[in-house]
Amino acid sequence: MQSEYPLTTAQITAYQRDGYIQLNDVITGADLTAFRDAVNDAVKKDTANADPNRVKNSYEQIFIQCVNVWHRYPAVRPFVTSRYLGSIASRLSGLSVRLWHDHALFKEPHTGAKTPWHQDTPYWPHEQKMHQLTIWIALRDATIQNGCMSFIPGTQKMLDIEPVNLANPQDLYDVAPQAKGLKPVTCELKAGSCTVHNGMTFHYAGPNRSDGMREAIAIIYMPDGTTYLKVPHPVTDPLHLETGVKLNSELFPLVSN
Repeated sequence: MQSEYPLTTAQITAYQRDGYIQLNDVITGADLTAFRDAVNDAVKKDTANADPNRVKNSYEQIFIQCVNVWHRYPAVRPFVTSRYLGSIASRLSGLSVRLWHDHALFKEPHTGAKTPWHQDTPYWPHEQKMHQLTIWIALRDATIQNGCMSFIPGTQKMLDIEPVNLANPQDLYDVAPQAKGLKPVTCELKAGSCTVHNGMTFHYAGPNRSDGMREAIAIIYMPDGTTYLKVPHPVTDPLHLETGVKLNSELFPLVSN
C-alpha cells in the first residue's frame, strides 16, 4: 500500500462534524486483490464446519461475521494492523489509535437480512465512549441492492442511548426520538473504497437482495489510553481483566504515530 492516504482539512472537518465520511480508492490494485482473497479465505476456513441445515437465529441471519481474523490468518494481519489505515483513523479523530478488533461482515445473497439502525460503542467494554471509529472497507462493490451502509449525520453526539437489540430491534425513533428530522445518507462504494464512522454514529445496512455475497471488513480503532469496563464481550472475556486496566497489550497494537 502507498505510504499515506491523502486527507484534506475539509474531509477531517466533515468527519468530525458529521460522524462519518466516505473515502474512495483507499485500497486498490494488487493490494485490494490480496486483501480480499485473504479475508475470503479466512471466512471460508472459519465457517467450514458450520452445519448448513441449522436454522439461524434472527441475529445470525444479518450476516456471516468473523472477529479478529488478523489473529488467526497471517495474510490478513498486515492489512488490519497497517499504519496506512491506522493513520486515516488517527488523522480523522485527531488522536493516536490502537486496534480494537477487526470484523469480517459478509451478507449472504438473498438471505442476508438488514442490519438495524444502531450505535457501536455501547456494545464495547470501554470506559471512554466518544472517539472509537470504524473503517468499513468494501472488498467488492457495496450497493443499495446488496446492503451498503447508511448513516445519520451528527448522531455521534447522542449519548446515553440504550443499545439496540440487533436480534429484536426497536424502531429507531423509539430508541432515539431526537433523530427525528435528520436525513440518513446512503454510501454506495466500489471495491477498495470505505466509509469511516464514529462508534456513536447511528448507521444501518440494508438486506442483500443481489445474487452475490456482500463482502466487507470493518477495522475498529480506539484511542490510545482507552481503559477496560468489566462487561461481557467476546474479545476481552478470555483476558479476565479488571475495570480500569488500559487496553494496550499486543492484542491491541498501536497503529498510528
